[in-house]
Amino acid sequence: MTRAALWILLLPILPLPTLAADELRVNQLEREVRDLQRQVLSLSRQIAELERVRPERPAERGVAPAARPGDSTAWVDAGKWRRIRIGMGELEVIETLGPPTTMREEKGARVLLYAMEVGSSGFLSGSVTLRERVVSGLQQPALR
Repeated sequence: MTRAALWILLLPILPLPTLAADELRVNQLEREVRDLQRQVLSLSRQIAELERVRPERPAERGVAPAARPGDSTAWVDAGKWRRIRIGMGELEVIETLGPPTTMREEKGARVLLYAMEVGSSGFLSGSVTLRERVVSGLQQPALR
């Protein structure tokens, strides 16, 4: 009987580690959501700044603007890449090359990636590395 009574007393205590782990995971997820909200706010501000610096214009020189930021191929022009310099600001880079195909964070730096598929077996890609919104590295586009 005492053994059964002991089990009855311990049953409510047994799930506590599981509950603590769940609570820890919920707290971690809440932190991640807050971080994502901050990133969205930051990106929204960047977009507003880009629109302020260079508002959307009707077709320039007979070339229609891209329907989506990732569709732009202005970056393919080698002359534009020669204008990119170490120390140049992020907005200047985007104004010169156009919006990147993708962006990623890598070792504390933001990398603007420009890429497009060429044929069925290759792609053309280049990248600009930014630290504190300033160009710190550049990889000219190359066929890979």
